[in-house]
Amino acid sequence: MKYKVGQVFYLVGSETAKVIPFMIVEEVIRTTLSGVERTFIAELPDNKKTKIDVAKLKGNTFDNLEELRSHMFENARQAIGVMIDQALHLSDAAFDTNFLTGYEEESEEAPVVKREERSVQSGEKSDKVSVDLGNGVIAKINVKDLEKVSQL
Repeated sequence: MKYKVGQVFYLVGSETAKVIPFMIVEEVIRTTLSGVERTFIAELPDNKKTKIDVAKLKGNTFDNLEELRSHMFENARQAIGVMIDQALHLSDAAFDTNFLTGYEEESEEAPVVKREERSVQSGEKSDKVSVDLGNGVIAKINVKDLEKVSQL
């Protein structure tokens, strides 16, 4: 990123989700035997007007508020997706729902969870049917045997 003295930037901290503005207040050019080194000093908006080398700031730096906004919305969207995914997996484990098939993007604002109901019957025509007895137990029964039992 190119810095100029007097320019204001916005830092999204890597450890917090706060947006911290800072201003470039100094450009230092150091010429040594190994070459020219250029560093920039930022002033933070605290009471002490703390000055720090820009290279020591941890996080993403933006000079454009629209790019900053877009970055933050994308991070929020991803975080919400992870929370929903975790809740669905917990639901599957705790309540044996087991019908999550993934996400389907309907809009940019919020992901829509795509679900598919489980069927205990196969799509094939057969004399055998599957019956869900609960707790993950599925019994296969021949329909002709059921007819015999019902005649007794």
